[in-house]
Amino acid sequence: MANNLPPGVTGNEYAIAGPDYEKDSDELCPAILWYGSECQAPTMEQGYDGYRWLVCDNEHVTDIEDDPGDDPDRKYDEERDRRMLGIDRPDELDNDGILG
Repeated sequence: MANNLPPGVTGNEYAIAGPDYEKDSDELCPAILWYGSECQAPTMEQGYDGYRWLVCDNEHVTDIEDDPGDDPDRKYDEERDRRMLGIDRPDELDNDGILG
């Protein structure tokens, strides 16, 4: 089957195919307008190739940071650091203990 795409273009690119997924979001747009207030328009979550962002009705785009969630590597690293520093609880990491 022949296609009309230039060499090197698969048709799966975002500009051609659009986002991998879309879903309504409960979050309001956090974009700051030129006069200092937040947009607060309804948003839709979109994603493509592992990246996620919010798009509001006013076409503002805001990246969504990945939530590490229950990453076992992160938990292991935190536990190792606590043991190395002799800290029993994570809340003992505040600066009061260090600064006196």
